[in-house]
Amino acid sequence: MVHVPAGAFQGGATGDEVGLPDYVPDIVRDPRPVGLFATEGFCIDTTEWPGPGARPVADVTWVQARVACEVMGKRLCSEDEWAKACGGALGWLRPYGDHPVVGLCHADVQEEGSYHLAVPAGSVATCRSPYGTFDQEGNISEWVEDRRSDASLDRWVLGGTMWPGVYGAGCQARHAHPEVAPVAGDDGFRCCRSEGM
Repeated sequence: MVHVPAGAFQGGATGDEVGLPDYVPDIVRDPRPVGLFATEGFCIDTTEWPGPGARPVADVTWVQARVACEVMGKRLCSEDEWAKACGGALGWLRPYGDHPVVGLCHADVQEEGSYHLAVPAGSVATCRSPYGTFDQEGNISEWVEDRRSDASLDRWVLGGTMWPGVYGAGCQARHAHPEVAPVAGDDGFRCCRSEGM
């Protein structure tokens, strides 16, 4: 895990900035709102679960992801924690800056639906955030704790996937699925831990 200090950070984007297509049926996609946010200090896994060098496990529901983190003495990250770890205090759109660069992250696969094309966690050294996390753009999307709204059973999934133009890409992209949705091969997770845990 790496430590992310407490404090404010910029965040948010437009649909164009995260690369959303005009319409994808049956998927709720809504970039993070633009604004100033803040977190307490926390630690976050450097890679998707189960860890560096392993192919990320991506066929899990939100409930399964949450339980897996709790078994390890951790928890799912909040949406703000995940986004801060990805884009840093300046709220970059990508882990490496604001402008997309083909090849810096595993986010340019043209063969949609081919889950076996996910690469081992942490293996793309250029897809590193300011705090030292890997793969927060591309590869697989990642569940976070937050609901889409107070009245919704949907939970946010952040970061896009390896396929461009489906969910958007980068630190400010998010889409939603029901927390007990059927498993999907592109939804995985990483865990966080509060300071003092």
